[in-house]
Amino acid sequence: MIKKNILFVLSILLLVNCSNDDEMTAPIPEDTTETIYIIPVVIHIIHSGEAIGTGYNLSNERIIDQLKTLNNDFRKKEGTLGHNTHPLGTDVKIEFKLAETAPDGNATNGITRVNFNDIVIDTTNDWFFDTLPYYGYWNKQNYINIWVFPFQPNLVLGQSSVPFIDLPGLNDADPNGTTGILITTPHFGTSDVVGGSNLGRTLTHEMGHFLGLEHLWGKTENANCTDFDDYCNDTPSVSRRTENCNGTTASCNGEIALTENYMDYTKDACMNMFTKDQVTRMRYVLKNSTVRKTLTTSTAINRE
Repeated sequence: MIKKNILFVLSILLLVNCSNDDEMTAPIPEDTTETIYIIPVVIHIIHSGEAIGTGYNLSNERIIDQLKTLNNDFRKKEGTLGHNTHPLGTDVKIEFKLAETAPDGNATNGITRVNFNDIVIDTTNDWFFDTLPYYGYWNKQNYINIWVFPFQPNLVLGQSSVPFIDLPGLNDADPNGTTGILITTPHFGTSDVVGGSNLGRTLTHEMGHFLGLEHLWGKTENANCTDFDDYCNDTPSVSRRTENCNGTTASCNGEIALTENYMDYTKDACMNMFTKDQVTRMRYVLKNSTVRKTLTTSTAINRE
């Protein structure tokens, strides 16, 4: 039985996107439609043999609650932590639903469970993300695969694959690579883990990457302000994460940085917005990327 060195992951999971940033922001046609896209997801719970609802083998209730948080955030639902009154805050009009039909055609609750002690990884690939399909991998054209892996808290929160599409920052992504999202178990859903990443917003952040968003500072943190871009004109430029909720951090041009934006690194309690340009980019990717657009017509869920 081969086990990957968990410590090796810590360095690579920070590299969410790895493309060249020397392009100018390309205009994306404004999305004037009111279409609400509903996307099927499958949650792969990777545990160490615990009973369901204990330890790393998370309960169905916590999984469902996490998906509710994701939908509240993407829909800017009033009365939830995902609602905001910021003039830039925008409803993404994308929702996520646990798969109802498995790849073999049988009914499913959209949750799989696997004991990692039972998995033999027979590859020499040192990129941990590419070993995740050993724990379960449903057709990426029909499902968003979300792996919940039992790393220790506050070391790695998550990682996402990025879509291939002819847009700045995305046109050198690998369309054939492992496609999906990894979330560390303690940061999946609401938990009592310390550190501020305990309300399920890690999945919201990673889903932003999955649909083509960069961090607010672009691909490289702590660079000069104008060296990198997130390709969204309505997000004030910053060179690094803000890590606070006080809303007083200045951006590169002196404006107040969007500390509440899901693509910053701040505490879950103060995240509550995507901007209009971020929404336009995500919806464009979903409608046009060859490795994303089929999700909108997947028959794995009932949309009525």
